Amino acid sequence: MSKTSDILIIGGGIIGGSIAFHLLEKDPNLRVTILEKEAETGTGSTAKATGGVRFQFSTEANVRLTQLSYRYFTHAEEILGRPVDFIRHGYLFVTTDAATLEQAKKSVALQQSLGVRSEMLEPAQIQKHLEPLVTSDLAGGTFCADDGSADPYGMLQGFLAIAKSRGLEVLVEQPVVGFVRDGDRVTGVRTPGETFAAPVVINCAGPHADQIGALAGVEIPSKPYRRQVMVTDPLPILPEVFPLIVDLDTGFYVHRQGKSAVLMGGTDKDIKPGLDMTVDWEAFDAVFQAAARRVPPLAEAKVMRAYAGVRDLTPDYHGILGPARERPGFYVACGFSGHGFMHAPAIGILMSEIVLDGRAASMDIDALSLDRFGAGRLRAEANMF
Repeated sequence: MSKTSDILIIGGGIIGGSIAFHLLEKDPNLRVTILEKEAETGTGSTAKATGGVRFQFSTEANVRLTQLSYRYFTHAEEILGRPVDFIRHGYLFVTTDAATLEQAKKSVALQQSLGVRSEMLEPAQIQKHLEPLVTSDLAGGTFCADDGSADPYGMLQGFLAIAKSRGLEVLVEQPVVGFVRDGDRVTGVRTPGETFAAPVVINCAGPHADQIGALAGVEIPSKPYRRQVMVTDPLPILPEVFPLIVDLDTGFYVHRQGKSAVLMGGTDKDIKPGLDMTVDWEAFDAVFQAAARRVPPLAEAKVMRAYAGVRDLTPDYHGILGPARERPGFYVACGFSGHGFMHAPAIGILMSEIVLDGRAASMDIDALSLDRFGAGRLRAEANMF
């Protein structure tokens, strides 16, 4: 005998938690169930997220997703009943390449047209944000003081605690192994020991979302890619607060994590897809080389630990949000290409509108539609690293 819900959510990470929160905020009488394959929620990509929050994107859809999400970081205690430790330290993008700088100018023009307080910087202005930064070879850069970072796990726990108080059921160690269908319509899922019935099933499985889609007979063009991070000693030679710095030429990035550590990563956007989370220490050579060139004190950093996570990337680096039209009852929220945490509040708002109201009202989501891949409506996000 199957267990019945109004809505099943596959995946208990930040996106699944946000969607559950917003569904029950709109209708507290809903029976919503999260199925999480691990022993705890938030132990997948959410646990490895470094917490960045930025407005500096090259497409309107990604900028608007940040705008829709932003108050959840600045007013977390009011909305979620707990802090998420948001620090407004800014993001600083730099480049030596004239063509990359021209693209950056277009991105800043778009951002400013949408009300974002981003700006172009000359090399001399860039160095004011971090004195040890080498700027002699730079063509220029961009900066937004409202960008920052926050605590992914804290935000997830806030979403889940409130959703549970409204009746959310979270079931762990429940990997989805199949779907129940009535013709083309999805009517539930199967796990190794249970069958769950629901008229709405939402795929929030992150780097596993393409596999879940395949079980439902839906092709989801989102693939998992490893992302590595080094955690170093606090490096007191660097200031207590400085922007998250991204070298657009190499993909290298660095930012301070509280007062106790510095995070370094990047340079790995073009590796092959896969779910392997083994740390590749040899690959960190490229990170150290990029670090030494751009911020020389980082060459002396003592690595305390390193870890790898997995992010789900799409061909145009935009998420997939909405119904799978060939499978009525099946919805997708995945592929957010490393931006899932910062955009999770917006994703929850929009999916609750799609499921309960029949359409997204808070912003235009055509650029996030699953249909865009077949229709050729792709516009790639340029600010990826």
